[in-house]
Formats: sequence, structure tokens, C-alpha cells
Amino acid sequence: MAEVDNFKVGVLMLNTRFPRLPGDIGNPDSLPCEVIIRRVDAARVDNVVGSEAPEATLQQVLLEAGDELQAQGIDLLVTSCGFLSCMQDALAARYWVPVIASSLVLMPFLRTVYGPAEIGVLTFDSRKLTELHFNGWFDDQICIGGIEHGKELHRVISQDETELDAGLAEQDVLMAVDALRQRQPDMKVVVLECTNLSPYRGAIKRHTGLPVYDLMTAINWVRKAHL
Repeated sequence: MAEVDNFKVGVLMLNTRFPRLPGDIGNPDSLPCEVIIRRVDAARVDNVVGSEAPEATLQQVLLEAGDELQAQGIDLLVTSCGFLSCMQDALAARYWVPVIASSLVLMPFLRTVYGPAEIGVLTFDSRKLTELHFNGWFDDQICIGGIEHGKELHRVISQDETELDAGLAEQDVLMAVDALRQRQPDMKVVVLECTNLSPYRGAIKRHTGLPVYDLMTAINWVRKAHL
């Protein structure tokens, strides 16, 4: 890891045990700065990843956990699950530090910069990611694909297993990207909703030749602007 700078990132982390590889925000070595992880016991894959927003009681628990992170002097608050994008406004309104709930906050920027280009969004489960998660920035030029048909990564995450075959997981991700390109052959950009897909960002870029945006992209933009 590169020399650590003085920027502090606070992470609202789901209560999971599955391996988080370098590049995943849940791995503290993924960033060249201090990362403070606040595991929220009540937040799990099964009650966060859904077509609707998390229940109000869980949202309140997450907000209070964010209070704790802000009190620790963080410079940026993020979450470990892109499905929490629906909490972006509530989180941003509550704290004085900037907030990135999901890589999906990049959508206004991408649509402005790339114009009407087709954008592919790769998610943990395409059956559950809906317009709700785009905070008003979903359009008919966005195509959503998921890893739910793979043999390794989706199973390990959804069942919260403690071992992961990274090679098989990468195959799952590239297979999902290929399926997405078959549906949207003219796509110009790939966005990774799931933070657990970030370790495969380089492989996706090499495989497709397309620009790939993820949570780390957004974090590093904010971090570098503050340094």
C-alpha cells in the first residue's frame, strides 16, 4: 500500500463475514489513507439488498452509526453497499462531511459528460436494483446486469461464506459483463454498483476496453480534492 495520507474515510459496513479483497471498500488496505470501519450489526445483505429501501428502523440505526463515525473526525462517509444509494439524501443532509452512499451518485456526472451514451450498470443482483436506487437519474439508456447467475461470487456473498475463489469470482464477473454487452452492444461506460465488484475493475477494463467507474472512483475524487 502507498504511503498513508491524513484523509479519513468512514465506512458504514454491513454485518458480513465473506472475504473482501483489495479494492473492496471493506478492506482497509484498499485506500492510501486511514479507513475507519463501523460494522452495523443489524445491517445484512438480506435486509439491505432489495427492490425497496431498508426499513425505517434499520435506516435510523445506520444514521446513528454515521453519527459515531463523524464524531471520530472522518473527512468522508461512505457505505459498503451500493443498494444504500436510496439513503444518499438522508445521509448527506445529516452530516457536515461529504457522503457517498453508492457509486450510483456518479450518474448525473456520467450522463452530463457522456451525453446520451448507453451506460451499463453491473450489480450484485439485477432482479433487485430498481429506478429507486438511481435517485431520479435512471433513463432508458441505462442497462442493468447482475452476477446472480454466476457460480461463485453471488453465492459467497448471499450466503455469507468465509471462503472465496477469486479466480472463479472473476469469471462470474466477466461472464456478467459479456451478458450485459450482448444486451447493450453500444454501451460506452461500465458502472459497478456493488462494492464487492471493485477488486475486478482492472479485469473488466482489460476485458472490455471500456472506462469503469465504481465507489473507489468517487472516493478518490473527493479525497484528492481535499488534499
